[in-house]
Amino acid sequence: MIGAFCFFYHPSCLMQKNSPTYPELIDRVQKLMGYEFRDPELIRLALTHPSATEHAPLLSYQRLEFLGDAVVGLCVADYAYRSYPEVDEGILTKMRVTVVQGSFLSEKQLEAGFDKLIIFGASEQSASSRGMHRALEDSFESLAGALYLDGGFQIAYDWVMSQLKSYVTPDAVKTAANPKSELQEYVQHKGGVVTYHILDSSGPAHAPQFLAEVLINGVPSGQAAGESKKAAEAAAAASALAKLHRA
Repeated sequence: MIGAFCFFYHPSCLMQKNSPTYPELIDRVQKLMGYEFRDPELIRLALTHPSATEHAPLLSYQRLEFLGDAVVGLCVADYAYRSYPEVDEGILTKMRVTVVQGSFLSEKQLEAGFDKLIIFGASEQSASSRGMHRALEDSFESLAGALYLDGGFQIAYDWVMSQLKSYVTPDAVKTAANPKSELQEYVQHKGGVVTYHILDSSGPAHAPQFLAEVLINGVPSGQAAGESKKAAEAAAAASALAKLHRA
């Protein structure tokens, strides 16, 4: 099916003016992921934002994102189940739900530089910070779906957990309960100061979206989006805590 689409819509037509060429894109992503695709067109598909294919929606990453969402959830659930045999079902569920959220997924994609590799259409090439975070989250899931299709579950599992396993701990549940309070206590204990900024807001009045940034001693330490300012700040705090726990 992918090959048939490409016959009518060559992938080079989707590349932005200042983006890497199609062969460069494939090479850079394979190096970042440590895996050589048998069907490299899956990479292009996994990184194509819907705005780049407004008249051909099946050529964007949306279908792969749908599949990848389930793949990521299963990977995290499998890892949590095997790694913490003493933990009950309720905590396992909270661990999975806590980790499989946009702030963690987008953070890993941003760290790797995927913000420079997502293929946007003209209408989104000046995407807001919040829009970029959403696209990074979606691309994590779509790439997981691409790996699953190309190499099977184990290949997808190895990549997903190489990115997320440091977040999959029972401590993540405590963080999820009140991340702003936990971050405040952690930083104050060391004599520091926590502040929050709302970087961006968008969407209609009945369904707004906000992007928050948390700073520790004035240093940006985490960003995340949410449906309210409070939710965005909490997600940003959770992101900052995850980094601190890994340090």
